[in-house]
Amino acid sequence: MDGCETLVVGAGPAGLAVGAALRRKQVPFAMLERDEHVGSSWRRHYDRLRLHTPKRLSALPFVAYPRGFPRYPSRDQVVEYLENYARTFDLRP
Repeated sequence: MDGCETLVVGAGPAGLAVGAALRRKQVPFAMLERDEHVGSSWRRHYDRLRLHTPKRLSALPFVAYPRGFPRYPSRDQVVEYLENYARTFDLRP
């Protein structure tokens, strides 16, 4: 973390959104996550879980949910979205 003054704790939706905003502003930061993957809490929920809010209101900044996803994405689709979001902004906890 040499020269880095900003620490993002957690690679869930909020941490990823903050990381993306910092990346776009070219602010150096480090991101910590206690689990192995981004969005880890979503991976532990039951298989049939879906978002309870429409995807258009649930997307993270700068990247909409894919058009091919249903209005209420499944757990696996949310995980896929979070993984793609992290790749898009090169977010590596």
